Amino acid sequence: MDLVAVLDVGIIVISAALAEALYIVLFLDIAPDLQPILVAGLAGGLIFHYVARRRGLYQPAAILAWRDRRGDLMMSIGLSFLVPIAIAFLLKISAEYSRGWLLTWLLLTTLLLTAGRPAYAYLLSKLAARGYTSRRIAIVDNGGIGERVAHDLGAMPGIQVAGIFAGSPDPAHPARNGTIADLIAIGQRNEIDEVVVALSDDSQCRSARIVEDISVLPVDIWLCPTEFDLPILAASRLGALSLLQVKPKPIRDWGYLLKLMFDYVAGAVCLLLFAPLMLAVAAAIKIDSRGPVFFRQRRHGFNHRVIDVYKFRTMTVSENGDRVDQARKNDPRVTRVGKFLRRTSLDELPQLFNVMKGEMSLVGPRPHALAHNQHYRERLDRYASRHCVKPGMTGWAQIKGFRGPTEDPEKMRMRVRMDLYYIENWSLWLDIKIIAITPFVGFIHRNAL
Repeated sequence: MDLVAVLDVGIIVISAALAEALYIVLFLDIAPDLQPILVAGLAGGLIFHYVARRRGLYQPAAILAWRDRRGDLMMSIGLSFLVPIAIAFLLKISAEYSRGWLLTWLLLTTLLLTAGRPAYAYLLSKLAARGYTSRRIAIVDNGGIGERVAHDLGAMPGIQVAGIFAGSPDPAHPARNGTIADLIAIGQRNEIDEVVVALSDDSQCRSARIVEDISVLPVDIWLCPTEFDLPILAASRLGALSLLQVKPKPIRDWGYLLKLMFDYVAGAVCLLLFAPLMLAVAAAIKIDSRGPVFFRQRRHGFNHRVIDVYKFRTMTVSENGDRVDQARKNDPRVTRVGKFLRRTSLDELPQLFNVMKGEMSLVGPRPHALAHNQHYRERLDRYASRHCVKPGMTGWAQIKGFRGPTEDPEKMRMRVRMDLYYIENWSLWLDIKIIAITPFVGFIHRNAL
């Protein structure tokens, strides 16, 4: 996939030169100085290459599934522009570059890189179908499970199973293509690229010897613990121990800092923008019914920590104990102003204070009352995994229509599925997308009561 990386860098550099021609020559009618433009283009291209490779965009699976990786592509493009801008500002050379040229370059780069993804995927699929980019993988059957591994690998595009070989002379588990000696023989004829050692629970003790035997070949060697259903995401060495990562910490490292900064900056802006509206809502609540303006309810936050979530009071009661009855259609407990607030989700605005306190995020799984949390935690698999990130004012489940009462367990199951998708696929671009869609489908919805 190095060719795709080179093409991407070339597209960014060419886009910089083309933007110079379009903006300066056509609009300003002056001779362009291409040297600083090409330097900026090359810097942006190299940064894009680094970020895209780190995010796995040059893996064959990512190229073929380009629709699912558009957020990562946009993030890589954004960083490839923001970093050079910051460097130019620090070096005090930003005045040499026109803002019009920069915006034109950004637009051209985004259009060309986005348009190139389906072309790359089409070309890669065609090459794989003809065998030009196939990965020739030999399988070592170390426990009678080689046929199943071969079937699963052979169903993937770009994979060619070069044979199944017995990991030990066990007559109970014969292999179709011979023994380790036969595998080494075809490997020395350069007929394989990789070896997968399929392990079952009762055969793992023999794996070290097998790996040692086939290490004479200059190929990649993989261990496949077939009885282990969880995906292995990474491997590491800690002292004398080899560790396999099966679950990463969600939203980590720079992603955590980016989300935190976004929450504080965007949350402060939203507080300023909505302050007059919140004052008007508070006055309406006081006029409409007796009681406090705000309603605080104990809910689970990040890592199951109990927090007080703020809302505008919409009912004549303030349930916050072991039993909390969800609002229902035509609920007599809901006040006149409360009906409007709940239908428009304006009762959620005080949660901006939770965001500024660091207890919530603008985007994340919606927090539920403690009583509801305990109820569903005992009935739904992975329900508690929602608390691996901060709860949010809006979320992926909300813009997909899964909001309102959850008297049907299937509704909550679908909501949890949406929340887990968000956690596992988080990006700053996804947060921005959810916030942008929320005013159109999140504030007013038929499920809101």
